[in-house]
Parts: sequence; structure tokens; C-alpha cells
Amino acid sequence: MKKKLLSIASIGVLATIVLSSYQNGTHGTLGNQTNSTGSATGCFNCHGTQNNATTAAVILMDGTTPVTTYVPGQTYTVVLAGSNTGTGHPKFGFQLTCAKSGGVAAGTLSANGVTGVAARANNTLLEHTTPLAGTPNSGNIIYAAQFQWTAPAAGTGTVKFYTVINGVNGNGNNDAGDQWNFGTSANITEATTSIRNTEQIKGVQLFPNPSNGAVTVQIENTTPGKYSFQLMDMTGRVLQTEQAIFGSGTNQYKADASALSTGIYLMKVGNGTKETIMKFHKL
Repeated sequence: MKKKLLSIASIGVLATIVLSSYQNGTHGTLGNQTNSTGSATGCFNCHGTQNNATTAAVILMDGTTPVTTYVPGQTYTVVLAGSNTGTGHPKFGFQLTCAKSGGVAAGTLSANGVTGVAARANNTLLEHTTPLAGTPNSGNIIYAAQFQWTAPAAGTGTVKFYTVINGVNGNGNNDAGDQWNFGTSANITEATTSIRNTEQIKGVQLFPNPSNGAVTVQIENTTPGKYSFQLMDMTGRVLQTEQAIFGSGTNQYKADASALSTGIYLMKVGNGTKETIMKFHKL
């Protein structure tokens, strides 16, 4: 996901808002409910207490590679990802922002043509303007969208993306039957110099995605040699590490993800000179 989020400096003059499950969407400019300022109100006023049945995460992408470092002024893709257990909440609303410590907004966000999403607060906050459709998957509902974020000026320092996702039942009411939860990205640090991406391994696929158990990494037209496989969480913490010797042709590696909690994870594949990092959703 290259993405950036909201303006918190002007929050004091914004009206208090909640994510709405009304069929006609939200009403006007919403106040910041992402918890970037340390206020954990979220969608409480209209949708009950925070509910872990909905998961939420944000991933920053440079091209197809997840990153935790930004180059000032460069534009990235931000991936908003979430899920809800069961099929009773087929739609969702959200807010997304990027901020420094203390809730100070960082960078600018763009809806990038996504229907039903608007940029607010001087393009530092994204929010839905109508309930957005989720995607049924293995008896659950997946929420996903991609936006654009332009990194702030040099000297801004470390930032983080914050989101709140509300899984809604779509019955046209603002009610406690909806299920919302917060999510964050890893810390995104500022690069001191321009970064060149490591050359990627071509012909790499990961499936199934989402997965409720094992995931398979398949490499086509493999360059023979030793390959490493690192399963990581979104903070970059390595959870599993294995190696394999592959010959030419098509090769596969299987990782057991069944013990992982629901959320977004990374699989890093390397051969000593090249690497590819892929994200997957564990149900």
C-alpha cells in the first residue's frame, strides 16, 4: 500500500463525527476519529463499543513493495485492509490519516479516484462518503481500498498511519449492531538519502490470499540456488525463517500460517542478490 493521512491541527474547529451506516453515507466534514491524537472515541457515539470482530491495518507500498521508510516528497500507495468475521456486516466506513507523535498531520492524501471516498482537512484525512462494499471471502467479509500519499518535507521525521474501520450491517440505521475497530501501520521512518529498491525476484506468486492456514510461494523460471523465506508481521518482526535449495523451472515453498492471529503479514523471499516482499491476509 503509498499512502498518507490526516490533518489534526485543525481538529479543534471540526465538529465531532462518527462513521455512519446510513445508506446516504456521512454528513459533512467529519472530525478525526482515528485515534491519531490519542483520543479513543472512535465510532462509540453511534455504534457502540470497539469490537475486535473487525480488524484494521494500513500498509505503505512503494510500487509492489511494502516499505517502512519514506523519501520526502515522494508519492506512495497506501493500502487500507480490514476484515469482519461472518457475513452480517457486508459494508464498511472508515477514516484514514498519517500523523507524527502528538497527532500532527504528515503528508497529503488523495482518494485516487476511489468512488465514495473524499479527502478532508486540507487533504490530510480520508473518509468514506457512502457505505463501501466489502468482499465475501471464506465466510467472512474483507474490506480493502488503495489510495495515494505524498510524503511530507524533509525533517518531518517518523510518522504512522492511523485508521478506524466500521463494519456495517447496511440496514440504514446508525446502530450498535455495527462493529468498528482501530488499526495502525508500522512506524514509517524518514530516509536521510534517496533509496534505491533492491532488485526484485521475478515470477513470484503467493496464494491463497487471504488464507486461513498454509500459504504457498511459487517461483517460476527460477534461478537455481539457495532461497530464504521470512514470515514477518507489519512491524517487520520476523516470525518464521526457512531456507530451501531450488533448481531451475517452477518451485514452491509452503509456510504454515494457521497459528497466526487474524491480520496482515509479509512474506519476504530472497536469494542473496534479489528479494521480493508480498503481503497476505490471515483470516
